[in-house]
Amino acid sequence: MKYILIAILMTLSLNLFGQEIKPVKSIDDLETITKSTEGKVTLYNFWATWCGPCVQEFPHLVKLYNNYKDKGFNLVFISVDMPEQVQTKVVPFLKKQNVDFTTYYNDFKSIDDFINYYDKNWEGAIPTTYIYNKDGKLVNKFLGSQTYEFFEEEIKKYLD
Repeated sequence: MKYILIAILMTLSLNLFGQEIKPVKSIDDLETITKSTEGKVTLYNFWATWCGPCVQEFPHLVKLYNNYKDKGFNLVFISVDMPEQVQTKVVPFLKKQNVDFTTYYNDFKSIDDFINYYDKNWEGAIPTTYIYNKDGKLVNKFLGSQTYEFFEEEIKKYLD
């Protein structure tokens, strides 16, 4: 009986959290993500749990999303943690950060194909952030950790 109760509570806590993390395995997956953000200012953030600057800026991005998600803004997190670490490191981190929207992790066979889809000049350093306007045009790129105020100022340029 005790184990049934624990199983029920674990199931409920997973459902209440509502966070989903999906693999990105192909260019088609990336294009599907891009199409889902059409008509919104979108910030793509590439990060990892082992990256100190990524972890530092992460709460700023979550706060930004929560403050602007109803104003035409979308946030796409793509973790570059190893796929086998998603359940043990990425999911617990996302829960701790109260991320309650779909996020992604890189599961490409060729990291070069993944990187080149976004920026042929990107060397893969993280955190890296790309901002696209409502028309889907890349309007800015940042390497390194940024503050909430910095990100807010940048996205406000492209929101109505």
